[in-house]
Amino acid sequence: MKHVSLLALLPTGASAFATATGPNATPGAADLAAHVLSHERYDAAANAPSPRTDYKSVSVEDVMSDEYVFPLGETGKSIILSGAQIAAGFLAERAADEWLELARAQHVAEGGTADDTTRHVPDPAEADQLMDRAMESAERILAPFSAAPVASLFETHYRGGREFLRLSWEGLPEDLVPKSRRPAAAVAAVRHSPGEATPRDYDPYGLEGTSDYDVDKPLAYREQIGPFLLTMTYRHEYPQVDDERLGTAFAVFHEAGTDIVAAAVELKLVKVPPIQSSADLVYVLDTYSGEMLSLALAATEALGPERLCSVFNTHRVVFISTWEVRKPWRGEGLGVALLREALERLPADPDGRPDALCVAPEPYQTEARYLEQLPPALRRELDVPAQRLTQHLSEWLERASLPNVKTHFFIPMAKHAGIGSAGENARLIDRIMESEA
Repeated sequence: MKHVSLLALLPTGASAFATATGPNATPGAADLAAHVLSHERYDAAANAPSPRTDYKSVSVEDVMSDEYVFPLGETGKSIILSGAQIAAGFLAERAADEWLELARAQHVAEGGTADDTTRHVPDPAEADQLMDRAMESAERILAPFSAAPVASLFETHYRGGREFLRLSWEGLPEDLVPKSRRPAAAVAAVRHSPGEATPRDYDPYGLEGTSDYDVDKPLAYREQIGPFLLTMTYRHEYPQVDDERLGTAFAVFHEAGTDIVAAAVELKLVKVPPIQSSADLVYVLDTYSGEMLSLALAATEALGPERLCSVFNTHRVVFISTWEVRKPWRGEGLGVALLREALERLPADPDGRPDALCVAPEPYQTEARYLEQLPPALRRELDVPAQRLTQHLSEWLERASLPNVKTHFFIPMAKHAGIGSAGENARLIDRIMESEA
């Protein structure tokens, strides 16, 4: 049998910041730190478990120097290991599992059977070196972040937002964004229309009098607002089935003159047929996408069955799917300003439903796959920016006087986003249906 190197399966320093998911994805610093922190911290002086009460000034190096209780399988016994040893053990175990999988596959390829009793054993010299080399590998992965606060590994800091902005908006062809037929002055008129019982909808996309509208192409327009150019598009996601059930609106601020992207927001406009339970909502939204299924599950958790049905039966739910502001403009109120402009320019619902704004603050703070592994004190600390955003938006919505937004609610989307395979989704749906029954 051809030699399969065990040590070659350990990650190198080149993959120190890898964040891909999946069983064979190369782990990064956040993966190692989360695995270490999932163990119970131990205080040698007190000879007892001693979890930290806060992580405000705790560095990655501190976490790796701490000692933890490491359970020995199902024996009921445990030993005390440093965080660095646990991180190295994680890499070693992962490499050993991958080696065994490759050895079995190679055995089958050479004519063996998968269920025979052949015992696959790595090279003894490599096995002896495995833990030492795994320790070196863990040190290489963690070295760039050793002095950084451990919380910074789990705060996304809008990681990926740059790609969202660039891919969605930079280089958007000018001929896709004609000059708006609904200038800012017209929007102001919608807010204050003395003598009018019902505010007029100003046909923001120039559809009046046109007969050649192609439902497969998004509507788009551009206008200048202050120092920024507002570009907005809207499209029905499934026009061939029912063009009023799910729509996507994008709005972006470009810096006027340079066309540099400053901020962008993506809104999902969700309207469902009458529902009697959260199981109905899960069933309907699961047919659209994984994101919509996550929205249904998170909304169920946030609202409870009774209010959930009330909100989704009487409103068009506007979910903030992605919302990003470039670094030079963060903290200037630009994100909220863009959100206002986008909400005011949404096409009116043909059935006359008012809008319910749905906000999920957490996905912009912590990667969902780490939530369950982190100790409670660190999770609370990572929740602070989301709580601050929730409070800020609540206060803003109370005084914003948006004509069509009649209610709003916040959902724990991070707990449900990207929940995985069809099998996992089916189990979650079954659980909700059982609870409803």
